[in-house]
Amino acid sequence: MVGWRWADWRQAARRKTSGLMVVLLLLACHLAFDGPLSRLRERTYDFYQFLAPRQATSNPVVIVSIDDASLNAHGRWPWNRGLLADLVDGVAESGAAVIGLALVLPEADISPDGIAGDKRLASALAKHRTALAVSLGNEATVSEAEPKAGWSIVGQVPETLPGFTGLTGSLPDFSSAAAGLGVIRTLPDPDGVLRHVPLLWLRNTAQGVQLWPSFALELLRLYAGENGYVARMNAAGFDALRIAGTIVPLEPQGSIRLWETDTNTPRISASNILSGHGDPLLRNAIAIVDLSAVGLTQYLPTPTRPARPGADIHADAIGQMLAGSYLVEPTQARTLERLWLVLSGIVFIGLSGVLAERVVLSALALALLSATPFVFGALEYSLQGALYDPLQPALATILVAGFEGYVLYRRSEQRRSTLARQFSQFLSPSVVQRLANSDTEAILSGEKREITILLSDIRGFTTMSEQLGAQEIGKVVNHFLGLATDEILKRDGTIDKFMGDAVLAFWNAPLDQPDHRERALEAGLALIERVKRENAGFAARGHPSIEIGVAIETGICSVGNFGSERRFDYTAIGSPVNRAARLESTTKKLRIPLVLGPGFAQGASMPVVQAGVFELQGFKGEVSIFTVPEIYPSSRSAEEVV
Repeated sequence: MVGWRWADWRQAARRKTSGLMVVLLLLACHLAFDGPLSRLRERTYDFYQFLAPRQATSNPVVIVSIDDASLNAHGRWPWNRGLLADLVDGVAESGAAVIGLALVLPEADISPDGIAGDKRLASALAKHRTALAVSLGNEATVSEAEPKAGWSIVGQVPETLPGFTGLTGSLPDFSSAAAGLGVIRTLPDPDGVLRHVPLLWLRNTAQGVQLWPSFALELLRLYAGENGYVARMNAAGFDALRIAGTIVPLEPQGSIRLWETDTNTPRISASNILSGHGDPLLRNAIAIVDLSAVGLTQYLPTPTRPARPGADIHADAIGQMLAGSYLVEPTQARTLERLWLVLSGIVFIGLSGVLAERVVLSALALALLSATPFVFGALEYSLQGALYDPLQPALATILVAGFEGYVLYRRSEQRRSTLARQFSQFLSPSVVQRLANSDTEAILSGEKREITILLSDIRGFTTMSEQLGAQEIGKVVNHFLGLATDEILKRDGTIDKFMGDAVLAFWNAPLDQPDHRERALEAGLALIERVKRENAGFAARGHPSIEIGVAIETGICSVGNFGSERRFDYTAIGSPVNRAARLESTTKKLRIPLVLGPGFAQGASMPVVQAGVFELQGFKGEVSIFTVPEIYPSSRSAEEVV
């Protein structure tokens, strides 16, 4: 008994080996293709935000839009700098604490009033707490500028840091007058979606490395009244930033993940300010002056929206820092993903044998294993802002389940193949398939159902058999039965039995076939034509030509597995079967190859004609015999029956 158990355990272990190899293969793919898979991971994180955006908190940012209404009222862009000075003064008079111009003004105004306008704008920038935008790149520097804020670096500074060499800033008078300068450049992911907002930028100059704040960070510094920043670094890059007494966790590139709310940043048209109407929304606000007129602003896709202007993204970044809300992918996230992948796969493989015959329970187990990482990921996101990818472990579990299902299917197919080999000589292929698909023992009792029966044999076979040798008779019979088998099985008929030179088949059992009459008639006509077509070649090989008769009848019969415990067969029993056998003999009397019984004609969907009336042995009274118009001789009158 112990030996049997050990052998059984070893066999079960061998069956699980292939599944475990799939788990290891998936783990290897997760390690090898971490880069490409990260795109799928980012889409999952986007879906978190789509389902549950960041809860909106108090955000002092208000956007002053130079919109279409402003251009219609004050002329097309670019405006005279004096008009921009009026806008800055108007925003300040409305009580704004900080004014940020998300504009780069690298060239002097060459209009007649340009010099005066430039002076007025420089004066307005100096009078108020303002910030201007700069852009970093690797192109030639335009209008050199220096960061306004001081920096302190804590921690290990990497030997090499990626950075830009060129800078595009505003005119020196403007840059000198502004209290802050910040970078407005964005870096979308490879798929074009902006998910990370850089707060710190590096610029490599001949004098050394410059550390630049983003435009949003510089506005927040001015709003908090700070003079500088403290950045913490490690071997990978940036680690954290301290501003206004709070710690901002940074990604190694110096960025934070954009975590959007489902609310829009308040907007005020610049035309309202220039017309002398103040706005209470601007009191103690961080005002961002931005170009939003059609064709003048840049829109970027974000995790929750197909297109957002840059000013809105600056506003969201400021809101995140003020609320202390950040999305962070923990350092152990990948390890947990891979551990979950392996454990869930092993668990399902271990349960697959028990669940193989329990489809519902198996589906529930798979759903539970697949849903668990989603529940965990959703909780971590909503409670702590931690990002774990549930999709890849869940997909791996589903792939393992699919492989295990395939393995079980192959084993089932092998069982069916064995069953087919064992029973194909006794049962028709369709019945073998039914037995193989059944979860119970074969149904030995019959069932009542309407079927269409076809019986066909060789005419004059008795005389032919007296004239031919045994081998020649066998070739003739096998030739005919082979043709009959082809045409019947092409139309999904069930061959009941071969009886010498005759074949008996039926339709609508064991499987439902609503068009069973049509299938049987099509098989009968095809068999007649096939025999005629094959006769020439058969005769050319030295064999006699043959003629056949076909009888088709429809009726209610008992269909099932009938026989003894040692031998049984799937067959049909009933009066319509006997009537079909008697009908076949009338083909000789009518000298036509096909006759149809009254049961077939009664429910036929195709036109049939009455060919005669005969008394059939074993049946009381006369029985009407039918055929199809193309079979019945045109010289005879015929009554069409539908």
